[in-house]
Formats: sequence, C-alpha cells, structure tokens
Amino acid sequence: MEPFDQSKAQIVKLSAERLGLCRDFDCGDDDLNEFLKKDALTYLDGKIAVTYLFLYEGNLAGFFCLSNASIPLEEEDREKLWDLGKPQGSYPAIKIGRLGVRKDQGRKGFGTIILKWVIVQALSYSNVVGCRFITVDAYNKEIPLKFYENSSFKTLTKTRNKRNVMMYLDLLGNGKITP
Repeated sequence: MEPFDQSKAQIVKLSAERLGLCRDFDCGDDDLNEFLKKDALTYLDGKIAVTYLFLYEGNLAGFFCLSNASIPLEEEDREKLWDLGKPQGSYPAIKIGRLGVRKDQGRKGFGTIILKWVIVQALSYSNVVGCRFITVDAYNKEIPLKFYENSSFKTLTKTRNKRNVMMYLDLLGNGKITP
C-alpha cells in the first residue's frame, strides 16, 4: 500500500455539477450509497445537511455530510458532561449525518482523514457559534463503533438501539483523535 499523499487529496462541497462523480460510488452500504446518489442534493437545497466529497487523485474516495444538532441529555449524561455551573438540557453540536468510504479504498486511513477535517472545521466553527460536540449516530456494528471509539468518541448512555448508537466527541478535549 502506497503512503497517503496529502497533495493528492481534496475535500469539496457536493453540487449538481459534481453529482456525476458519485455515479459509480459504492461503500458497501446500500443506504449510504442511495443517500449520496439520490438524497444529498435535496438535503443541501433544503438546508438540512451539507455533503462533502473526499477526492483522492481526482476520484471520489469517500463522502460525509454535516448538520447542526444538539445532544439531549438524560440525567446520567448530564452528570458526565455538566461543567458549566448551570444545568443544561442539551448541548450544541455538529452532526456527522453520513460517512462512507469507497469499499475498494478501505483500510487506507481515509475515514480518519475525513474525521480530522471535520474536527478542524468544528473547532473553527465553535469560535463563531456555540458548538461543544461532534455527534454521530454510528451503525450498531463492530467496525463503525471501533472506528469512532478509536477516534475518542464516547457513547451516550441511553442511545443504543438495534440500528444506531449515538456517540460524541467533546471539542473541549481539544478535539484530539488517535490515528
């Protein structure tokens, strides 16, 4: 495997003109593939989520989408996260709504590169508008859960269901993730 060359990587916002790049994308998950090809532009136009494309050597290697969110806190979670001196019912966050890497590009670290970009953007954004966390509703499967856990995401107490697990990264923890 050749080493990652940052000069060959680019993150761009999805647009109607770039939708053709998505035609042959396959991350191995039908729901993620369908979102990218059929719903991402509608979400963008409706100001629900913004989708970004991760290009490597000019080819679509992955994608992700971001939106504003908040973390509603149950009593147990409030005790874990409460540090402002006043009770908070929720905290502002940026949500990773979808994240997929082309299945033939797996195990190259592209997911981690995307995640680091999101953290940098969230830290910058948090200086303009209140934003304490990055959240994700990770698939309740071993590989996605390990990916986010290895990137310092934690699980909220009562959020695990059959399909998803709500996880968060605290930006006051300096947004550090381990490669």
